[in-house]
Amino acid sequence: MSARPFNQVITSFRFGTLNDDLTKALQELTNKCADTGRAGSLTLSLTLKPGKGGQIEIIDDIKMKLPKEERGTTLMFATPEGNLQRDDPRQLKLDGLRSVDQETGELKKVS
Repeated sequence: MSARPFNQVITSFRFGTLNDDLTKALQELTNKCADTGRAGSLTLSLTLKPGKGGQIEIIDDIKMKLPKEERGTTLMFATPEGNLQRDDPRQLKLDGLRSVDQETGELKKVS
């Protein structure tokens, strides 16, 4: 007796909708992995429950672990009062600094 190939059996689960769900999940996972350059996973779990009349109930569960996008961070400085701010409170200020506008070339006073 030869075993029926797995791919033939699985296409009949839930009248073919399991196969459709897996196809969509694999496509989503593939795109996310390609976009992020990070790994992800797709897991299909099948639970088989035998019944009294020779039938077998099959419960499927699809789990997908999508890769997370890389997020930036923020650097801030703590003040003596325990507050956070963008500027280093220990950095001395230089008076009279000017910057050049990149588009017009005009000098701007930096405050």
